[in-house]
Amino acid sequence: MYLLDTNVISELRRARPHGAVLAWIRQVPDDEIYISAVTLAEIQSGIEITRDRDPRRAAEIEKWLDLVASSYNILAMDGTVFRMWARLMHGKSDTLYEDAMIAATAQIHGFTVVTRNVSDFTVFRADVLNPFEFASA
Repeated sequence: MYLLDTNVISELRRARPHGAVLAWIRQVPDDEIYISAVTLAEIQSGIEITRDRDPRRAAEIEKWLDLVASSYNILAMDGTVFRMWARLMHGKSDTLYEDAMIAATAQIHGFTVVTRNVSDFTVFRADVLNPFEFASA
């Protein structure tokens, strides 16, 4: 099972997503792909920043995010995940909050984090996969 990081979801919104990412996601069954509620929050936060300067574009991105939220399996943060998050964050920089939340979610559920930013998650000893380096067989 796989938990997609925010940068992978964002890549799929691009006009021409990276070919390796598309190849990877096409070969994984839909029921094995999950998104953290944290990813939805990160993207929504970006939408709110965009809304201040370009409400039309923000509405367009929000419509896409609604589609993403209804198309993928979403994993919430619960007490068990938050406790793991606290363990992972102990002694770490506050700039790692969101990545630690995603890593904790993946670890509690036994999932692999799918991300371009591998080093952001190896600090938490998460299993990671970089779909940007995927080579189809």
